[in-house]
Order: sequence, then C-alpha cells, then structure tokens
Amino acid sequence: MVEDKDRPGFFKDYHRAVRKAISNDQFNEFSKLKTNDDRIRFCFSLPAIHDIDIKPYFRGKSEKEALEKKEAGNKCFGRKNNLEALRLYSQAVVKAPVPSEESADPKKMTMYAICLANRSAALYHLREYHYCVKDIDEALEHHYPKELKYKLYKRKARLLSHMKQHVEARDAYRQALKWLDWAKMEREKRIEHQTDIQKWLKMYETGKVVKNWDIPECYIEHPPVIPELTGGRNERFLSASKKIDIHYDNNMGRYAVASEDIEPGDVLVTEQPFASVLNREEFGSHCQKCFKTTKAPIPCKKCSSVLFCSVECRQSSYFHTIECPILDLLVGSGMSINCFLALRLVTQKPVSYFLDMKEKLNEEDLKEITNNKEVYDPSDFMRLYNLVCHSQFRTAEDLFHRCVMIVFLIKALKKTKYFDGKGSSSGDKINDVELFIGSLLLRFLQIVQFNAHEVSEFYLMSPRSLDGSKNETLGAAIYPTLALFNHSCHSAQVRYFSGQQVITKAIRNIRKGEIVPENYGQSFPSKNKIQRKAELADRYWFECNCEACQNDWPMYKDMDTSTMRFKCHKCHGPLNVNTEQLLNPFIKCEKCGDQTNILSTLKNLQNTEQTFKGACKEMETYNLEKAEALLIENLKQLEACLYPPYRDYHLTQEAYMKVCLCQGNIRIKQPKTEE
Repeated sequence: MVEDKDRPGFFKDYHRAVRKAISNDQFNEFSKLKTNDDRIRFCFSLPAIHDIDIKPYFRGKSEKEALEKKEAGNKCFGRKNNLEALRLYSQAVVKAPVPSEESADPKKMTMYAICLANRSAALYHLREYHYCVKDIDEALEHHYPKELKYKLYKRKARLLSHMKQHVEARDAYRQALKWLDWAKMEREKRIEHQTDIQKWLKMYETGKVVKNWDIPECYIEHPPVIPELTGGRNERFLSASKKIDIHYDNNMGRYAVASEDIEPGDVLVTEQPFASVLNREEFGSHCQKCFKTTKAPIPCKKCSSVLFCSVECRQSSYFHTIECPILDLLVGSGMSINCFLALRLVTQKPVSYFLDMKEKLNEEDLKEITNNKEVYDPSDFMRLYNLVCHSQFRTAEDLFHRCVMIVFLIKALKKTKYFDGKGSSSGDKINDVELFIGSLLLRFLQIVQFNAHEVSEFYLMSPRSLDGSKNETLGAAIYPTLALFNHSCHSAQVRYFSGQQVITKAIRNIRKGEIVPENYGQSFPSKNKIQRKAELADRYWFECNCEACQNDWPMYKDMDTSTMRFKCHKCHGPLNVNTEQLLNPFIKCEKCGDQTNILSTLKNLQNTEQTFKGACKEMETYNLEKAEALLIENLKQLEACLYPPYRDYHLTQEAYMKVCLCQGNIRIKQPKTEE
C-alpha cells in the first residue's frame, strides 16, 4: 500500500536499505514508540535514512519543441485536418514557456500566446466555441503580438455574437478596431478591415445586430447535472439523503442505516471529495483539479507534466504550486496512489492552515460524533481527521515502512516552498513544524488505506452506443460521508462520478432500520466467498459477514436457474422452490407456517422478462431515460417476487448500474486522425 506494485521506482530499494541498516535493538526501540511524532523523530535520527539525494525534478518547458509541434499543427490545419491540428497545437501549448513577471523579458516570449491563437483557429473550425473564446482570452493575456491582436478580437467578437453575448461582442469589435492601427498591412487591406468592423459596430449601436444566430446544442458547455437527494438533504449529514442515518456500535464502528424505506433509483449521496489525486496515466488527458477531460488543455506555468481544463482550475490548484518541482521525483519513487492522496491532503492547504488547527487535533469519541446532534460537514477538516486509521492494530514493520515514506516526503517538501521559512534549512534535521506535518502525513497515510475511493469514468467505444463500454479508474479521492458506509458483497448502491463529485443511487429495496451498505470492490456475482473474504481482510482488515458470505451465495456463472427463492405472502420469508419439479403451487413457509400460491408470482416473472427486454432495446438506441425507468420498474417487480441470488435480478442490476454510469463522467474513444 506504500509502493505501487505495478510501477518501478527507487523507494523500494531505499526502504530496504534503511531497514537493513538498523539493528534489532534499534527496531525494538522503535516498536515501543507510541506516538507518530516519536516514530518520525526516531526515523529522522537514523544515518541510513539520509543516504538519498533529494533534488527538485520535473519536466520543464521547451520553446524548440513547442515550435516543432506548432509547425506540424500548421501543416495539418492547412490540409483542414483540424482534429490532428488541435492535438499538435495542444502539445505546443503545453511545451511553450509561459511569460510571467519573473521572466527576463516577457514581451519577447510570444510562443505560448501564438500557439494558443493557432489552436483557437482549429477549435473554431471544430465548432468548439467555448474553448475557442477561452484560448483567445489566454493568448491576449500573455503578450500576443500587438500587430496581430485585431485578428483575435475579430474572431472573439464573431464567436460572442454566435453565443448571444452581444455586449461583450460589441466591446471585442471596439478592441479589434483599436488594435488594427498596429497591424502591418497594405492601406487597402486596412480600410477593408475597418469597414467590416465599423459595419458591425454600427449594427450594435443601432440595435440592428442579428440576434437569431445560435450554437448547436452539442457545442455548448453544460455544467454537470447533479441529481437532487431523494427526500431532500439530511440536516445532519449534509451529503446524504434524509433517508440515511449514521449509527455506531463497538463492533461495526460507524455505519449507514435506512431511516425510511429506500427504493431502487433513490439518490442517497452526492459529495465533493475532501481531496483527490489523478492517476499518473491520466495526466495527459484530464484536468488535475476537477478530473474533466481536457479538450483544449491549459498547462502549468512551470512544468509540462500536468494539464488543467481551464485557467480557473489552474489558478485554484494551490497543491500543484507545491508539488510541481518534485512531481517527477515522486512519480519516479514508485509510491502508490494512496501516498499521493495522503500528500495531497497536506499540499492542498498551506502549512499555516494546519498550524492554526493544531489545538483542535485531539482524539474524539467516534460514538459521540454520530450520536450527538452536531452537523457532519464533509468539508470540515475534523471529519477527515477522525476517520478510522487502526493504528493500534498495526505491526511495527508496517509503521516503520510508512515512517520511511513520510521521511522521504518531508525531505521532498523541504525542497519546495511549502514550509516557506518555517522549516529547517538542513536536509538531515527536522524542526517542530516539519515534525507536525510529518505526523499528519503518517496519520493520513493510515486513514487513506481504509477510507479512499476510486474515481472513475465510463468509456464508450463510439458515441451513443454501450457496445464494448467499460468503467475505468481515473484516480482516488476521499469522501468523509461515503467513508462511513460499511461494505456488503451484495451492495445496495451504485457509485458514479461527475468530475470528482460522487453520486450514489440505490439498486435494491432497503427497509427502514436496515443497514445501507456499499461495495468495496468485492462482489458475490464475480468472486467466490473465499476470494472475497481474503481480499477484504488483506486490504481493509475485517472479516465480512454480509448475507452473501453467511449464506455462501453462488457466483453468477454458478447460479441454478431451476431453484428460486420466492417470498411468502404473509411474512415475506424465503420459499425455496425447484420450479422444474413443481407439482403443487401451494408452498408452505417454514417461518410462519402459511401457504403461498406462487402461480401468480410465476406469471409476474414473465412480465419482468418483457420489461427487461424493453429496457435493453432502449439501451441499444441510447434512450437512457426510458431505459432507467424500465429497469427501476423491473427491479421493483423482481424484489416483490424473489429473494436474491437470482440471475435475472443480477442482470437487471448490472444494466441499471451501466445506465447510471452513463449519467456521470463519460469519455468517448476518439477516431484516428488522418494525415
């Protein structure tokens, strides 16, 4: 959980060398330490832990590479291959040095602005008007050559007219007229441009501008749709529905319970993460801040490793200003995404934020947190801080391994501006502020193990088609409310994401007072009980005793279609029936003794088959709203008749989950561009 087993890196050898260098007596001394402060202080005192050369390491900018990509983009643009031109211009934008106040002569650094302007032209022809305007604004902010500015302002004005932003369009035309004086062109050409611009300005001033232009719906940027919580927002647990309550007991810890009856389709949780980290493999295609796919990426001003979807996301990513100079060092260490997430919990806030919180960081009674009437705000740092970390159950080897990682991370942070005068100047010394941050990092690294969730997107092989679609991981995040839900191998909800925000919907009925579980990645239809219990015990340190494990439910491939568990008409207890040997339709309930005539239930099951087929047809035509309604109806029909496990029930749940995934992050496979 500290190193990424699928990625090579130097940390594994570093940890092995440090561990080998200490004696048994020293390790016994470490194993007796009780606090994170003492553990980190001990590790910092080891000579071997300083046998590593920590230096800033990141991929910088290159005007030469930017020029090469720009020229290649120009060739594609000239051949009207706008998709390939967009790709190459984006690479040029990422590689081009970004002018700043620290630049020797920022007015000479025009490559970044020129690449943006060229990309805006490709975006215009691809009818990506939203991004086109954004690129024009960014180019104008970064020393675009004054003799060419009139072109950008004219393009911007026309776009804004299309977008019905007429006041802004008029202002852009005025700027175009102003900068036309700087343009290098023949007198006749200048007069032609002046006449055109003045014509538009006159139309705006007389109110005769054409106002019926429109942009096709598919080219308008829409904010993500976040559904309303069913029953309204919970007054205590702000990210959850009113149908959810959180309980506590000594064996189960905190867990979610239905405060009202829950039905398939109910929206149970919508929550922003406290912190999130993008997978390294997605750095070239997704925004570091919001996880949105980057159609026209905005780069970091210093490095060429990460992308943002907008200037706004770049400006609000304080964490990257800290991580930027050491990012490739961290990636090269081979540390796991859990380590990146623990680090992000620190780097997204300045050190002063944590110093101000220091007095509040006392252990709280988890029972009191859930049983009192205090509001559980997932953006409250104390909610994150008090998630379980199970330090008391950790071995000395586990803690030592994590402490070596924390020392490495503190040494790396000392090479950034994070401590900003509050840290020690010596690489092999640690002061009280660094020790405090290291102690937090060690706690976070333990919290993340049990409380992090994957963030995903749904990958479509072609537009409006579910054939070959699959769910793919984008990164990891920590959701303080969702972390309170316990696991079941028979999950009650599906998770999907809009950017980083998680949404969960119920996929089966849950009666008032019953536990509302989610799934930690081990599901009974795809893995047998031995596999599930072993993996859950290894990762989450608990023995699963959910209904599927207690009754050893079969995997999907082993489900017997001839045996069904009908519901008693009186007590709703299970009636085990072999339908192939059914002679008498009256089945006696072992629980209450009453007899149930299952003929009507068998007829209802035939109706569910027709409902499911109808839902599948709607999915084939990508009519997801109708498909969702039919699948919810089908789930309710099956719930009224049968107990799981049952093949049709599982297939309906799988189809419904797929429809839900389509409502969140979606990425469509891009067609290959032709030269």
